[in-house]
Amino acid sequence: MNKTKILLGLVTALSVSALPLFAQSKVRKFDTLPTTEPPAECRRPADFTPFRYKYTLSELRDRYTEEFRVRAARVMGRVDYINEQGRWKPSQESLLQHECPEWFEDAKFGMFVDWGLWSIPAWAGRRESGAAYPDWYEKRMYGPVEKYHDKYWGEDFERDDFIPLFKAERYNPDEIARIAAETGIKYVVPFTKHHTGYCLWDSSFTFRNSKEMGPGRDLMAPLVEACRREGLKFGFYFSVDEWQYPLLDKDNNIYQHVWDSKLISHDEPYEPLLERIISGKVPVRNFAQDYIIPQAVEFIDRFSPDLIWFDGEWASPVEYLGSYHIAAYYYNTVGRNKPVAINDRYGLYRTDSTRTENWLRGRIGDYYTSEYHDLSDNKKGHPWEECRGLSQSFGYNWEDHAENIISTQEFIDMFVRIVSEGGNLLFVVNLDGQGAIPQLELERLRSIGDWLRVNGEGIYATRAYKTTNEGSTRYTRSKDHSTVYAIVKEFKGRTLSLKSVRPVEGSQVTMLGSDTPLKWRYDERSGSTIITLPQSLSNPDNRPCAYAWTLKFKVK
Repeated sequence: MNKTKILLGLVTALSVSALPLFAQSKVRKFDTLPTTEPPAECRRPADFTPFRYKYTLSELRDRYTEEFRVRAARVMGRVDYINEQGRWKPSQESLLQHECPEWFEDAKFGMFVDWGLWSIPAWAGRRESGAAYPDWYEKRMYGPVEKYHDKYWGEDFERDDFIPLFKAERYNPDEIARIAAETGIKYVVPFTKHHTGYCLWDSSFTFRNSKEMGPGRDLMAPLVEACRREGLKFGFYFSVDEWQYPLLDKDNNIYQHVWDSKLISHDEPYEPLLERIISGKVPVRNFAQDYIIPQAVEFIDRFSPDLIWFDGEWASPVEYLGSYHIAAYYYNTVGRNKPVAINDRYGLYRTDSTRTENWLRGRIGDYYTSEYHDLSDNKKGHPWEECRGLSQSFGYNWEDHAENIISTQEFIDMFVRIVSEGGNLLFVVNLDGQGAIPQLELERLRSIGDWLRVNGEGIYATRAYKTTNEGSTRYTRSKDHSTVYAIVKEFKGRTLSLKSVRPVEGSQVTMLGSDTPLKWRYDERSGSTIITLPQSLSNPDNRPCAYAWTLKFKVK
């Protein structure tokens, strides 16, 4: 494989912590091959033909750069005018005043649809704990997983050769939205543009999109419509930076903005390999003003998303990316007509220390985000969201199987813990290379939906209680403070003693999903509420669900 210095080197994943819920396997390094062969659709096809876009980068510059920059300038003029006249300004001071909407804190459960060109090779070296990132395959194929790539795809198979294989033949947006609604999910955030810059909508600011390349159609428009029909909120996932982008110097020569192996951005000269890894990107002079901001504004204007999920922000300063301008414009336009939210991934705010100390995560945003290491310990008091899936994988991984994904019981434990700590769960669903939800994930989603249909009252529109947990029991409370929910994992016999909740005298205690009141009394000596199950509920097989039963208390 052609080894270019812009892509060589181990690319580290984001900071993650151990995830004991997952069945662990023996640690495997990135350059160690799997013990089983990948399926045929995750290997080089016999009729492989290298992909060549109809225009080189130089031809795109000569044909389209001026047109694109003129259109971008018009967009920027409107953005600047609206932000100048509007309440929200493109500054940290102004954006910090925006509050997280109530609907987001009520929702608790979102679906992160991880899907793109990486879903074709569908592989990442497994880790002992934390997250693995198949959705970084297109970068790591030139470094950490090169040995794997060369064996199963070939040294001559470059990044953009995946584009013709990405046909979306099994992609059914109506089914995705229906399954999300049936599961109890309240908002859907698909990967509209990941770090290679390949867009899943018909973007007019790049030819690197699903209408021009690959499936030959806009993949986001029907999903937006399907989600709205199902009553789901829709989020705009947008990488504000890209692994490589072609820029022009004062003499109109092409150079490249890149991330290096330490995930820091800088500029490097043009290299011929770019013609095979960033096809369809139109060279511009100003990365933010000619490209990133206008592209984001185009999506916002067309689809009016309910939230923006910024990503890819850890390599460049926030001023370089233009994310403040995007956020202010979004608040001043879409946010005038409905409550909207933006996460905390804006960019770097300084460059004089380590990366995690540089970034704006946890310092700005309507809600804070994390991956496989929830924020419950240090972000209480601010809305937050954890994103993780059934397995370690961000992105479809052909090696995922029944033994290395969490069970329904483990999922419930995880979800209830996050909600009791005041967070949301953005649940990663990895579509396969042609756009279908894998059967293992479908089965788990159905069982999660079954549990939520019984226990949802103790999850949705709740807030953290003064006591988050008492042993294995987790607590939530209603927004008006009148009701407390205790989500109980186990009863020893027919009685349960809880010190953290005292019902209103004479009120009923019930188990969600059952009409039978539970006997209870308050023991002054121990300071505990003693709940006794009726005979009909003493056998777990007769209870409303198979695991984790929610008790409802009226409190003062």
